[in-house]
Amino acid sequence: MPRLARRNASDELLANYLSERHAAGVPPATIAQVVQAIRFLEKLHGVAVSVVGPVADRTLAGIRREGRDRGRGQVAAIRWADVQAICRLTETEASESPVAAARDCALMRVMSDGLLRISEAVAVDCTHISAEPDGTGLLLIPNSKTDQTGQGAMVFLSKTTMDAVDAYHQLAGIESRPLFRRIRRGDHITEDRMSAHGARLAIQARAAAAGIEGASGHSLRVGAAQDLTAAGYGLAELQNAGRWQSPDMPGRYSRGQAAGLGAVARLRESTGD
Repeated sequence: MPRLARRNASDELLANYLSERHAAGVPPATIAQVVQAIRFLEKLHGVAVSVVGPVADRTLAGIRREGRDRGRGQVAAIRWADVQAICRLTETEASESPVAAARDCALMRVMSDGLLRISEAVAVDCTHISAEPDGTGLLLIPNSKTDQTGQGAMVFLSKTTMDAVDAYHQLAGIESRPLFRRIRRGDHITEDRMSAHGARLAIQARAAAAGIEGASGHSLRVGAAQDLTAAGYGLAELQNAGRWQSPDMPGRYSRGQAAGLGAVARLRESTGD
């Protein structure tokens, strides 16, 4: 728990931390041990008010439900074609909450294009995105968990994604500060930055509505990695695009697509077998 320990702990912060661990593929049983350890330390030191509150409890319960059949397996992938389908459905059903629909579509498109971690996505400010003359865009990621020197990274955003971001900007009426924000009942956007927990729930809900079960905040990153592999990009390029420190995780995410491009698959295809 080193990253959590360096911050002022709260119920919501703990919930966000648990969600991040789940999105990174940590098994539910291991995540539950974090909560157990916190409760043990609080009891040991006589802490009167526990950091583990209703938000963290609900988050852990959801992680357990989602991970019941997952174990140490891979999270569900949301690939680029899936994002298109989810956003088309979301846009057609957006009459009651157009701002939330526009936000969620922009969020998923930005995460998919940039292979963003959910913590990176909710940290995006309006000023981090710049438009290019051809309609595409660039997103500055100031820092992430693998950016130890704080140099930041720049990722490409497609024209479709930039159009979605612009549509969200216009509907929400925002031009600065956090891009992805909390939305209250009645489709009223706030000044508050969207939490990692809230973003994860939004992605899960939109994916489930489109028939994709078992999605998580990591699903867009996994899906984009699989699309890049299927298009013939190598592990080194994949590692660079996703800002992974080692090739282990991208290799794991894309092993099915890599097998389909392997020597045996090419031989069988050439012989018509």
